[in-house]
Amino acid sequence: MSDDNNLVISRIEKGRVCVHCCTAPDNGERVNAYIVETENRLVIVDTMLMRPHAKAFRLYADTLGKPIDRVFITHAHPDHWFGMEFFQDLNNVSLPETVEEIKMMARLEIDFHRSQHGELVNDKIFLPNPDASEKSIEIDGVIFRLHRIVAAEDLFMLAIDLPEEKILIAQDLIYNKVHLFVGQRSQDGTMCFAGWIAALQKFMNEQYELVLPGHGIPADASILSENIKNLEIMRGIVESSDGGNFVQNVLDAFPGYGLRSMVEMSAFFLFQMK
Repeated sequence: MSDDNNLVISRIEKGRVCVHCCTAPDNGERVNAYIVETENRLVIVDTMLMRPHAKAFRLYADTLGKPIDRVFITHAHPDHWFGMEFFQDLNNVSLPETVEEIKMMARLEIDFHRSQHGELVNDKIFLPNPDASEKSIEIDGVIFRLHRIVAAEDLFMLAIDLPEEKILIAQDLIYNKVHLFVGQRSQDGTMCFAGWIAALQKFMNEQYELVLPGHGIPADASILSENIKNLEIMRGIVESSDGGNFVQNVLDAFPGYGLRSMVEMSAFFLFQMK
């Protein structure tokens, strides 16, 4: 289904849960936010970038008629936390390192996106609670395992799996037919590729039946090896390109992939922010 703000919503029933996949259009970076609906409660994963999409996402969650147990913020990139503006009455939680990263980068990110989108994005810093440190929690009888990922698509990331349902909520560890953002560097200045590939390999033997990406449509476990292959290709492109030909080299390597803006964003951080 689609609402007036072009938020596309699909439902996937799996075991004891129903996953609601909510996807923003291209001007919202085609980012996904998820609602995991259990018998009696809702669990939110991320909150989108643009105000209209975040507001529509919250309104949709409220129509489900169940209390929201908590909101997980998986990492500090703004397309995943800006929408907290519409979830401030709830318990928003993340890794402690994500809270610190938001504190450090938020004003720069807000100023950039306000320059691009004006009042369509928020102008305040919203901080989640640094409570997502447990390795396994139970919500309404469903096990949620929390995984701390370091030096991948972002400096620190939270991945969540539901082992009994064989679901991995990978968020930005996985992109599906959408161009990868590879502009993030680790705290020691190294590129993202080694840490990102290692994180994906960690999940390869789990036999997931449903993998939920941060950008692109839900997939099965084969998307893990596909992303590893794509990251290896991207690493080669970065090593052999410069600021003048990087974007075209990526577009040539991945014809038909969506969201050119991700390639341009990668180029900026790779070649202009050195």
